[in-house]
Amino acid sequence: MKELMVKMALAATVAVGAGMAFAQEAAQETAAQPEVVNDGGVEAVREAQAAAPAEPPKKISNAKDEVAAWVKGKKWRPGWDAKKKRFVCVEMAQFDCDDPAKAQNVMVQRDMAVKRAVLQAKMEIIESVKTVIDATDYMEMSGGNPSVATEEAKTFAAKRVQELRQYSTAKFMAEMPLFGATCVRQSESWNKGKYQVAIALVWSPALERSARAIITGNKVVCKPKENGKSVEEWLEAVNPAFMSGPIQFVDADGVRWFLGISAGAVDEDLDALTMKTNRRIADLSAKQMLAFSLWGDVKAAETMKQELATRTVDGKSTTEVAQWLESKVSQSIKGLPLRGMAQLLSEEVDHPVTGGRIYVSIYGINQNAAEDMLKVEAVNFATRAELERAKTVERGRAAANAAHVENAKNDPNDFNKGYNAQSGAIQNEVQSRKGKQQVQQKEAAQKRDKQSQAGVFNSGAEADDDDL
Repeated sequence: MKELMVKMALAATVAVGAGMAFAQEAAQETAAQPEVVNDGGVEAVREAQAAAPAEPPKKISNAKDEVAAWVKGKKWRPGWDAKKKRFVCVEMAQFDCDDPAKAQNVMVQRDMAVKRAVLQAKMEIIESVKTVIDATDYMEMSGGNPSVATEEAKTFAAKRVQELRQYSTAKFMAEMPLFGATCVRQSESWNKGKYQVAIALVWSPALERSARAIITGNKVVCKPKENGKSVEEWLEAVNPAFMSGPIQFVDADGVRWFLGISAGAVDEDLDALTMKTNRRIADLSAKQMLAFSLWGDVKAAETMKQELATRTVDGKSTTEVAQWLESKVSQSIKGLPLRGMAQLLSEEVDHPVTGGRIYVSIYGINQNAAEDMLKVEAVNFATRAELERAKTVERGRAAANAAHVENAKNDPNDFNKGYNAQSGAIQNEVQSRKGKQQVQQKEAAQKRDKQSQAGVFNSGAEADDDDL
């Protein structure tokens, strides 16, 4: 056991050391000379591509057996392979389902099961690198057949009683960031009321470097494969109905694609709003799986407790046992910038296990696209900067317009000119009116008082009319 633990510790040290070495080398890379990366993880991805990873399991009892047999057929070593410098993990997740054709939300449960399997596989990797353990084993025995004349002897005179109490507790904790972990095989099955999904997940320093290149913008390429395919040709050759999770693909030019795949039900009996919701959630879930293929801060904490109590009375024993488990595994991303992410496939296909139609969404990203989008971003923000400068000029023009208008409003010369002109006009008018008032006063003084006069008066005018 001690030798095994030493080997595991050395393997973990090699894994961490390899990652650090690659990180130091990456710091010296230049954009002008892209680095070609290759190791056991890259080889695993290439071999997986050549093996039609999406085909359904045949003549095997469940998905886990199918993936395990596939990995064994590749002669891959599970766990850390010191020679190939890679981790290989096979994990599965399942849920109860009597009839997938009649059950509701089967595709949602399938999607969540894939995510559970990925979490379990990543937990296995980070626990291999470093695990913090708290553990206790405890045993207590009491009772027997006293042979001395004591109070206990009187108590147990009629019966011989023995008790055994035992408990065992352990807590395992691991936490670390993980970049570039990818699925190289996915399988699913439904048998005896159990719907199962299984994956083979791979991590290596070269895969980590490829993921880092997309995030940081470093130029990293893979060695082109002979008779390789484009990502479009590869997607045409596989069956998307059985693809799920985060996967990778290296095309004919040596460009590594990180892919995220998810699906939602689109059966004809669903209403339009539900179908739209299922499609949109599948799109978002595919993006999420793509992001977690690049990076995730993984945390794992598992606690188990076992208890046993045995009581023997006159040679007859009764035993009670209990056990308890708590497992918490998470991966999280905060503020991850992704440039160049695009939808590569959005297609409705038949899903034989459920007997219905599903919408499959595949999103992809590669280092070239990320680099191109960085340039697009720079161009658009440069244009935005020019626009802001033009807007600043316009604000200056507007300020000048307002200032001149304001200055025109408050020019003291214009004000005094208008004031003086109007003041003179008013003064002249006042003086003119004073002269008129004096004349009117004189005329009023000369007027006689009015008197009445009796008599008859007419105008003196006669009508000029010959007919009168």
